[in-house]
Amino acid sequence: MTTTASVEIGERKRALRHELRSRRALLPEATRAESSREAARVALRELPWRQRTTVALFWPLADEIDTRPLLHALHWLGAQPLLPRMHGKGRPLTFHAWQPELELTHGPFQVREPSAGLPAMMPELVLAPLLAFDRGGRRLGYGAGFYDMTFAALAAAGSSPRRVGFCFACQEIDSVPADATDIALDLVITETGPREIA
Repeated sequence: MTTTASVEIGERKRALRHELRSRRALLPEATRAESSREAARVALRELPWRQRTTVALFWPLADEIDTRPLLHALHWLGAQPLLPRMHGKGRPLTFHAWQPELELTHGPFQVREPSAGLPAMMPELVLAPLLAFDRGGRRLGYGAGFYDMTFAALAAAGSSPRRVGFCFACQEIDSVPADATDIALDLVITETGPREIA
């Protein structure tokens, strides 16, 4: 049932998505590249990837933070990076092993993803893309709900990966509107350091 409050939250989210896409697009390419490398260094320093060795990331789109430095570093350091695969609207993501020579296909929204048929793996850390976050761990995604559905599905399967936002520091805002289906992050990693969740 749609309520006035849920409609207002949806409208606020749409406005914020537009604003944050524009903000991120203003970052110069060289700044994005250097900030992505620095965020990878922060992640390697701050995340428990030696204990939680299956680490789900995402393949970068357009002006998103570039995950490839971290993907390659985790691979060469002996962890198992994973990438998500979409299975249609309203369905959770699955995660599959990535290595540098793996050929990726173009999935929905032109997201590059592992080919069909590869075995799914349970992640112990999930680094999620986002448009905005706040210090309460609330995350503004792109609107399809894939990561919230996936977090819920993992919990239902008895898995409890650490939920980590991975993005640029400029994507932090004072407050992200959230409703009952939004699942909070445990931590956010940016190029300027980790953001502990209050």
